[in-house]
Amino acid sequence: MYYIDFDNTLYETGRLTKEVLSTFAKVIGKTQGINPNIVLEELKKSFNSTVDNFESFATNLSEKYNVNEHTLQSHLKKILIENGDKFTFPDAIEFLKRLRKKGENICILTYVAQKKNLKQQALKLAGSGILPYIDEVYNTTRFKYELAIDYKNGIFIDDSPRDLEGLYKAGVRHLIRIKKPNNLKRTSKELNIPEEIPTYTSFDEIEI
Repeated sequence: MYYIDFDNTLYETGRLTKEVLSTFAKVIGKTQGINPNIVLEELKKSFNSTVDNFESFATNLSEKYNVNEHTLQSHLKKILIENGDKFTFPDAIEFLKRLRKKGENICILTYVAQKKNLKQQALKLAGSGILPYIDEVYNTTRFKYELAIDYKNGIFIDDSPRDLEGLYKAGVRHLIRIKKPNNLKRTSKELNIPEEIPTYTSFDEIEI
Protein backbone atom coordinates (compact mmCIF):
# COMPACT_ATOMS: atom_id res chain seq x y z
CA MET A 1 0.00 0.00 0.00
CA TYR A 2 1.21 3.48 -0.90
CA TYR A 3 0.23 6.13 1.65
CA ILE A 4 0.58 9.52 0.00
CA ASP A 5 0.18 12.95 1.58
CA PHE A 6 -2.11 15.43 -0.18
CA ASP A 7 -1.32 19.07 0.73
CA ASN A 8 1.93 20.36 -0.78
CA THR A 9 2.79 16.85 -1.98
CA LEU A 10 0.13 16.12 -4.58
CA TYR A 11 -1.65 19.45 -4.38
CA GLU A 12 -0.28 23.00 -4.49
CA THR A 13 -2.05 24.25 -1.38
CA GLY A 14 -0.16 27.52 -1.09
CA ARG A 15 -1.19 28.51 -4.61
CA LEU A 16 -4.81 27.67 -3.80
CA THR A 17 -4.75 29.90 -0.72
CA LYS A 18 -3.32 32.79 -2.73
CA GLU A 19 -6.04 32.46 -5.39
CA VAL A 20 -8.88 32.25 -2.86
CA LEU A 21 -7.71 35.29 -0.89
CA SER A 22 -7.04 37.25 -4.07
CA THR A 23 -10.53 36.45 -5.40
CA PHE A 24 -12.18 37.44 -2.13
CA ALA A 25 -10.21 40.71 -2.14
CA LYS A 26 -11.33 41.52 -5.69
CA VAL A 27 -14.99 40.86 -4.88
CA ILE A 28 -14.83 42.98 -1.72
CA GLY A 29 -12.92 45.74 -3.47
CA LYS A 30 -15.36 45.91 -6.38
CA THR A 31 -18.42 45.83 -4.13
CA GLN A 32 -17.20 48.38 -1.62
CA GLY A 33 -15.09 50.59 -3.85
CA ILE A 34 -11.91 49.71 -1.97
CA ASN A 35 -8.48 49.09 -3.50
CA PRO A 36 -8.36 45.24 -3.70
CA ASN A 37 -4.63 45.24 -2.97
CA ILE A 38 -5.28 46.90 0.37
CA VAL A 39 -8.03 44.37 1.12
CA LEU A 40 -5.73 41.51 0.13
CA GLU A 41 -3.07 42.58 2.60
CA GLU A 42 -5.70 42.66 5.34
CA LEU A 43 -6.91 39.18 4.41
CA LYS A 44 -3.39 37.77 4.44
CA LYS A 45 -2.88 39.07 7.97
CA SER A 46 -6.18 37.69 9.28
CA PHE A 47 -6.27 34.26 7.60
CA ASN A 48 -4.54 31.41 9.43
CA SER A 49 -4.21 28.50 7.00
CA THR A 50 -3.56 26.01 9.80
CA VAL A 51 -6.80 26.50 11.74
CA ASP A 52 -9.14 28.51 9.47
CA ASN A 53 -11.16 27.27 6.51
CA PHE A 54 -12.28 29.27 3.49
CA GLU A 55 -16.00 28.74 4.00
CA SER A 56 -16.17 30.20 7.52
CA PHE A 57 -13.66 32.86 6.51
CA ALA A 58 -16.02 33.94 3.72
CA THR A 59 -18.86 34.16 6.23
CA ASN A 60 -16.80 36.41 8.49
CA LEU A 61 -15.73 38.58 5.55
CA SER A 62 -19.32 39.07 4.41
CA GLU A 63 -20.16 40.49 7.83
CA LYS A 64 -17.02 42.59 8.17
CA TYR A 65 -17.14 44.17 4.69
CA ASN A 66 -20.92 44.02 4.15
CA VAL A 67 -20.72 41.90 1.00
CA ASN A 68 -23.02 39.15 -0.20
CA GLU A 69 -21.91 35.88 1.38
CA HIS A 70 -23.45 33.82 -1.44
CA THR A 71 -21.22 35.63 -3.94
CA LEU A 72 -18.09 34.80 -1.97
CA GLN A 73 -19.16 31.17 -1.48
CA SER A 74 -19.94 30.82 -5.20
CA HIS A 75 -16.45 32.00 -6.13
CA LEU A 76 -14.98 29.62 -3.57
CA LYS A 77 -16.91 26.66 -4.98
CA LYS A 78 -15.75 27.48 -8.48
CA ILE A 79 -12.11 27.58 -7.37
CA LEU A 80 -12.25 24.38 -5.30
CA ILE A 81 -14.50 22.21 -7.47
CA GLU A 82 -14.70 23.49 -11.03
CA ASN A 83 -11.06 24.57 -11.29
CA GLY A 84 -9.56 22.53 -8.47
CA ASP A 85 -7.55 20.22 -10.71
CA LYS A 86 -5.24 23.05 -11.75
CA PHE A 87 -3.74 22.99 -8.25
CA THR A 88 -2.75 19.33 -8.55
CA PHE A 89 0.86 18.90 -9.59
CA PRO A 90 0.96 17.34 -13.11
CA ASP A 91 3.77 14.97 -12.16
CA ALA A 92 1.63 13.74 -9.25
CA ILE A 93 -1.21 12.69 -11.55
CA GLU A 94 1.20 10.83 -13.80
CA PHE A 95 2.72 9.09 -10.78
CA LEU A 96 -0.70 7.93 -9.60
CA LYS A 97 -1.41 6.60 -13.09
CA ARG A 98 1.88 4.66 -13.04
CA LEU A 99 0.99 3.14 -9.68
CA ARG A 100 -2.40 2.14 -11.05
CA LYS A 101 -0.83 0.40 -14.04
CA LYS A 102 1.43 -1.54 -11.68
CA GLY A 103 -1.58 -2.67 -9.67
CA GLU A 104 -0.51 -0.86 -6.52
CA ASN A 105 -3.02 0.13 -3.86
CA ILE A 106 -3.08 3.85 -3.04
CA CYS A 107 -4.33 5.60 0.08
CA ILE A 108 -4.34 9.36 0.48
CA LEU A 109 -3.30 10.00 4.06
CA THR A 110 -4.03 13.63 4.84
CA TYR A 111 -3.96 15.58 8.10
CA VAL A 112 -6.08 18.59 9.02
CA ALA A 113 -5.65 20.47 12.26
CA GLN A 114 -9.31 20.70 13.29
CA LYS A 115 -12.53 18.78 12.60
CA LYS A 116 -14.22 21.91 11.28
CA ASN A 117 -11.84 21.79 8.31
CA LEU A 118 -12.64 18.22 7.24
CA LYS A 119 -15.37 19.40 4.82
CA GLN A 120 -12.98 21.77 3.07
CA GLN A 121 -10.41 19.01 2.72
CA ALA A 122 -13.05 16.77 1.15
CA LEU A 123 -13.92 19.52 -1.34
CA LYS A 124 -10.26 20.01 -2.22
CA LEU A 125 -9.86 16.28 -2.82
CA ALA A 126 -13.06 16.13 -4.90
CA GLY A 127 -11.92 18.97 -7.14
CA SER A 128 -8.31 17.85 -7.41
CA GLY A 129 -8.94 15.19 -10.05
CA ILE A 130 -7.02 12.48 -8.18
CA LEU A 131 -9.94 10.40 -6.85
CA PRO A 132 -10.25 8.13 -9.94
CA TYR A 133 -6.68 6.95 -9.34
CA ILE A 134 -6.81 6.08 -5.64
CA ASP A 135 -8.37 3.36 -3.48
CA GLU A 136 -8.84 5.06 -0.12
CA VAL A 137 -8.80 8.44 1.59
CA TYR A 138 -7.75 8.65 5.23
CA ASN A 139 -8.71 12.15 6.35
CA THR A 140 -7.59 12.60 9.95
CA THR A 141 -7.22 15.19 12.69
CA ARG A 142 -4.72 12.91 14.44
CA PHE A 143 -1.05 12.94 13.56
CA LYS A 144 -0.26 10.44 10.80
CA TYR A 145 2.22 8.54 12.95
CA GLU A 146 -0.39 7.85 15.66
CA LEU A 147 -2.87 5.91 13.53
CA ALA A 148 -3.76 2.21 13.51
CA ILE A 149 -2.24 1.45 10.12
CA ASP A 150 0.48 -0.89 8.84
CA TYR A 151 3.58 1.29 9.19
CA LYS A 152 6.09 -1.49 8.58
CA ASN A 153 4.79 -2.69 5.24
CA GLY A 154 3.43 0.51 3.69
CA ILE A 155 5.28 2.98 1.50
CA PHE A 156 4.82 6.54 2.77
CA ILE A 157 5.34 9.68 0.68
CA ASP A 158 5.21 13.07 2.40
CA ASP A 159 6.65 16.58 2.41
CA SER A 160 6.08 17.54 6.06
CA PRO A 161 9.19 17.35 8.29
CA ARG A 162 6.99 16.69 11.33
CA ASP A 163 5.20 13.81 9.67
CA LEU A 164 8.34 12.34 8.12
CA GLU A 165 10.15 12.29 11.45
CA GLY A 166 7.09 10.91 13.24
CA LEU A 167 6.51 8.19 10.65
CA TYR A 168 10.15 7.12 10.85
CA LYS A 169 9.94 6.81 14.64
CA ALA A 170 6.67 4.86 14.26
CA GLY A 171 8.56 2.16 12.38
CA VAL A 172 7.99 3.01 8.72
CA ARG A 173 10.49 1.06 6.62
CA HIS A 174 9.75 2.64 3.26
CA LEU A 175 9.73 6.43 3.51
CA ILE A 176 10.06 8.95 0.69
CA ARG A 177 10.40 12.71 1.05
CA ILE A 178 9.02 15.08 -1.59
CA LYS A 179 10.61 18.54 -1.69
CA LYS A 180 8.71 20.74 -4.11
CA PRO A 181 10.99 23.70 -5.01
CA ASN A 182 8.32 26.34 -4.34
CA ASN A 183 7.64 25.16 -0.78
CA LEU A 184 10.55 26.72 1.11
CA LYS A 185 8.75 26.54 4.45
CA ARG A 186 9.10 22.76 4.47
CA THR A 187 11.96 22.01 2.11
CA SER A 188 14.51 24.13 3.98
CA LYS A 189 14.32 22.15 7.22
CA GLU A 190 16.93 19.49 8.00
CA LEU A 191 15.34 16.28 9.23
CA ASN A 192 16.34 14.04 12.11
CA ILE A 193 16.11 10.89 9.99
CA PRO A 194 18.79 8.81 8.20
CA GLU A 195 20.32 10.44 5.14
CA GLU A 196 19.70 7.35 3.02
CA ILE A 197 15.96 7.98 3.03
CA PRO A 198 15.33 9.12 -0.55
CA THR A 199 14.34 12.68 -1.36
CA TYR A 200 12.84 13.79 -4.66
CA THR A 201 11.73 17.11 -6.12
CA SER A 202 9.52 15.39 -8.70
CA PHE A 203 7.43 12.24 -8.81
CA ASP A 204 8.98 11.54 -12.21
CA GLU A 205 12.18 10.55 -10.40
CA ILE A 206 10.55 7.85 -8.26
CA GLU A 207 10.90 4.27 -9.48
CA ILE A 208 8.02 1.95 -8.67
